Amino acid sequence: MSPILVPLLALSIPIVAIVLRAVQRLQDIEAIAQARRGQQDQRFRCFDDLERRVTQMERHVTSPEFDLNRKLNQLAQR
Repeated sequence: MSPILVPLLALSIPIVAIVLRAVQRLQDIEAIAQARRGQQDQRFRCFDDLERRVTQMERHVTSPEFDLNRKLNQLAQR
């Protein structure tokens, strides 16, 4: 075994540890970012559902049938 291999091998151990720690941190950051994206997607789906429901209510309230129902209720209360 060459005498230079021992110090190179000894120095490579901490270098590998530092690199692996950096890789682990990047993976942790990516996992956090992915979780946040999932939360955002869920919020957007919720907003889409609310928007759909409001659109349906607006359509119903502005329809002629709604006005007719209101007039029938007014007549029934007299």
